[in-house]
Amino acid sequence: MTRPQHRIAFLLALAALGAAGMFLGPDGWLGMDIGPIGASVLYAAMWLIVIHLARHSDAVFPEDASFHERQAWVGLGFTLLIAMHFVNFLAAMIHMGDGAERLWNPASRAFSSNLGILIVGWIVASGILRAQLRDEVAMDERDLRVVHAAGRFANGLMLLQMILIVVALVAWQEESRAWMRPLLVANAFIALMIGHALAENVFAVWKYRRARV
Repeated sequence: MTRPQHRIAFLLALAALGAAGMFLGPDGWLGMDIGPIGASVLYAAMWLIVIHLARHSDAVFPEDASFHERQAWVGLGFTLLIAMHFVNFLAAMIHMGDGAERLWNPASRAFSSNLGILIVGWIVASGILRAQLRDEVAMDERDLRVVHAAGRFANGLMLLQMILIVVALVAWQEESRAWMRPLLVANAFIALMIGHALAENVFAVWKYRRARV
């Protein structure tokens, strides 16, 4: 591994540590609420990764990596962070009792602000990569195959999840009535969209790595 790759690995480990601190929250280390500390570490690591990619992306990624391959890696990182924040949001909602029925509650406000920061970071990182590779061919045949295959995989997985949800609602009609509330349905749709984006990026990264081996 090159020195820039070692730095990225360290920053990713730091981000994972910060994410773990966020999940521990009030039940953190020695009874202390380390959620805010974990969030600070996570976002500091995220922006340092963005800055590092801006300066050393050619040393971080393989030389023959196209824009779409690099974008798939960046997208995978940010969709993983969004998925982790969404799981954290759902865990907070479980413990809120009646407050979870309100559209704008502390958990939804925190998730919305975190989601906004992550989307901005994703846009910035993608813009940096696009500017660095502006002279490259937009999309070659390999990229087209990977993008189409990843889209088909994510769409198929999302369709399967929706079929399973419908089957579950039909099979357990009485039990499902308690869950058919607007906010729960909205959160289910958000989960499906996050899962779709995550699956698409995971599949694309896997296809690129498989083609390089």
